[in-house]
Amino acid sequence: MSRLRDVTVVALGVALALAPMHAAAEAQSAAATNDAAPKQRVALAGLRLPDLDGNSVDMQTYLGKGPVVIDFWATWCKPCITSLPELNRLYADLAPRGLQIVGINEDGQRNAAKVKPFAKTQGIRYPVLLDLDREAQSRLKALVLPTTLLLDSEGNVVHTSLGPADFKELRAKIETLLGDAPTK
Repeated sequence: MSRLRDVTVVALGVALALAPMHAAAEAQSAAATNDAAPKQRVALAGLRLPDLDGNSVDMQTYLGKGPVVIDFWATWCKPCITSLPELNRLYADLAPRGLQIVGINEDGQRNAAKVKPFAKTQGIRYPVLLDLDREAQSRLKALVLPTTLLLDSEGNVVHTSLGPADFKELRAKIETLLGDAPTK
């Protein structure tokens, strides 16, 4: 009986520890699908991440040029890998009209060296940055992988996908932000 009580206490503790994360994810998901929700600006100021060549990139440089898709992913995440061809397609189709896509890898310090060859074998055409200390994941509240954020050119989150994105819906929202911008 004592062992059953211990297991129950541990299970209850885990459930209580995860409840705030689940509630936050539910709230973020609900806000992301509610187009009437107020726009939320992301905190990109001062957020610098290394690219795959080790160069430091200021995330704020992506703002002011058009909509930005930020995709949080990892090499070990199957749904993340499944999304890569769709993200490449979006980038190929809409980058000439001003769309920017940035992949933020969450493999961490220990596996950072394998990200560049992995990105090459997957044919990723858009910039990939390394979130080595999980600062971007924390600041942008990417609670699960994959998480895909769509920002307007001013840095307001206009759509969030927790888990695999609905790329038809994402493309429609991007097209709305791009408007009638001519193809370059």
